[in-house]
Order: sequence, then structure tokens, then C-alpha cells
Amino acid sequence: MKKETFNKPDFIGIGPPKTGTTWIYRNLQQHPQVCFPLDKEIRYFWEKRYLGNYNMVSRLLSKHWHFLGKKHFYRQQLKKHAADIIKGKLDKSQLRWDLRYFVGKRTNRWYSSLFHDAQVSGDISAKYCELPPSIIYNIKAAFPDLKIIITVRNPIERDWSRAKMNLCMRTNRSADEVPIREFLHHINDPLQKRSNDYARLIESWRNVFGTERVLVLFYDELQDQPLTYFNQLCKFLGIQKASEDHSEKLKEVVFRGVEGDMPIELKILLTKQHKNSIARLAKLLPKTVYPQLWLED
Repeated sequence: MKKETFNKPDFIGIGPPKTGTTWIYRNLQQHPQVCFPLDKEIRYFWEKRYLGNYNMVSRLLSKHWHFLGKKHFYRQQLKKHAADIIKGKLDKSQLRWDLRYFVGKRTNRWYSSLFHDAQVSGDISAKYCELPPSIIYNIKAAFPDLKIIITVRNPIERDWSRAKMNLCMRTNRSADEVPIREFLHHINDPLQKRSNDYARLIESWRNVFGTERVLVLFYDELQDQPLTYFNQLCKFLGIQKASEDHSEKLKEVVFRGVEGDMPIELKILLTKQHKNSIARLAKLLPKTVYPQLWLED
């Protein structure tokens, strides 16, 4: 019996985290040919792989950070609908989507139903970078026309940015207030270390979806040439490119990180840890200048 396939979403952004995924979401969200679900990170494939098949009650009772974030989103949407009812301006289409998102059984059909039929629509869930090859094959079998966006950043900078977000921003501390041992423990998370091996990540998805369906974007180019970066994305998705008039808008910071300089002992450790994986990336993408610049740094 032939496995059921789906043509939505059109694309997924798989991160890793702290590589510009929020910038992509916010700027594509404003594109007239793109329609995103309101929840940026659905994490459907990641949830099924690492958390299992929770029913609605279990999801509501869970204390896992993923489900806590979903419950916050649910509450915000319920408040919005309640306010709209009072004003007599209830958006029934959005209410139906929210109900389907909240209570629907987590299946491929449910997931596909979350995306707009008539416009380009996708899911940017940075945790997808952790998915193993077996899950990638399953995704390809169910969503054969999917396009994959991989965003990468100097792994030393990414680790430091991610550590500051998790250990400073979420605990209301400055970088100077966090002991070095906490940073060291944080950067040794096995799944995140695996996500920093960009050559392995790119090859895992290319081997399944093919090179033409996998776009690799560098955070460095987002910082240096945001219009060029954005238009690569538009070309890949088959939507209208942005004009020069839009370039100033693309320079706006979407998510400002925590200030603070990296401790020298942490920088030495991360340099040793990532040197070989950066070299493999430079070999995999010889026409791309950024990995070689990271090595020189």
C-alpha cells in the first residue's frame, strides 16, 4: 500500500538555533506571497522523535519546556479570541485553526493542515537540526516536495550566543554573573554539539532531499549583505525578490542577544572543539568564503 504524501508545507527551516531563524521568519512573514502559521516553531517532527505521542491532556499537564511554550501560546490566543468576541469581531477562520492546532491528533495530515493552501507556507523550527537520518527519510517519504533551509553561523559564536540566551536572558543575569562552570556544562550538550557539525548536517539532508532542494545560508552574509541574503531565500522559495528600497528594513535587528564578552578559557575550549568540523565544512563548500574565514580567525 502506497504511503500517503502531502504537498504542504512548502519548506522547513531547520536551524540550528541562534543562526538567524527568527530574522527569516519575521521578514518572510511580511512578504505578500508567504503565509506562516502564527506559532513560529511548531517542532512537529522533533516532538514526535524526542518526546513521543502525547495526548492533549498529557501535553497540558507536562512541565517540559516545549509544552510550556505551547501552553503560553494557547493562552495568548484564547485571550485574543475572548477580546474579539467582546468587540464582535471574532475571526472564525483563525479560531478554527487554533482549535485544530490545540486539540488535533499529531499526525502528518494534521501537520500539513496547518499551512496555507494558496500561498507559500512553511515551518521554521530550529530544533529540527537534531533529527537523525532515519527521521529525515520518513519526512521525505511523506513530504517529497519539501524544500529545506539550513542556516549556519561560526559555531564558536553560536555556542556563546546560545549559552547567553539560556543562562542569562532566561534567568535575568548578566554574562559576568554566570559562573564559567555553567557555561562549560551548557556547551557540552550532546545534541547541540552534534548540531554544530554543519558538514554532517548538510550532508544528512542533501543525501535524502538532493542538493537542489537544500539551501545553505550563512549568518555572516545576513550581517554583511541582508538584501543579498534575503533574495537568495526568495529565489529558492520561488517568490518575488525584495528591491533595494527594502534593504534598510532588512537591516533592522529582530532579536537582540545578551551583551558580554566570551571568557578566554571558553574561547580556547570552543576553538579546539570546533576546528575540525569547520575544516570539514570548508572542504564540503569550497566556493563559500565564510568557513575559511572562521578557520583563519
